[in-house]
Amino acid sequence: MYPPRVDSDQRAKISQLLEAVVAADGVIKPEERAFVRRAIERWKLPVPEAPQSLRSLGNATNALRTLEPEAQSRVLALLVDAATVDGEVDPREHALLLAAAAALGIDATALEARIVRQLGAARG
Repeated sequence: MYPPRVDSDQRAKISQLLEAVVAADGVIKPEERAFVRRAIERWKLPVPEAPQSLRSLGNATNALRTLEPEAQSRVLALLVDAATVDGEVDPREHALLLAAAAALGIDATALEARIVRQLGAARG
């Protein structure tokens, strides 16, 4: 998955969304921090500073909706990867992912299938 072509404002939003997902359960595990660090390097993102406001479902989905359409599904996939990297998905992370998928018109079944795949890969 190559990074979408987005401007610096959108890159900052992606970085903030990543931080919001890994911080949704109130604990950032070492593997989550490492994942975010790799994403920052790969996508050339700024260091995330997710404001508390992005940890709310509505604000996070609004931020996701403001991204370029071709970037939205890739970013959602990246958020799923971030949420599953520790081998589990906290209910708060899950709720954020479901809300984000709904905001983008992505079927919940497709999202759940990706979560299951990624959890299997993280545990395997």
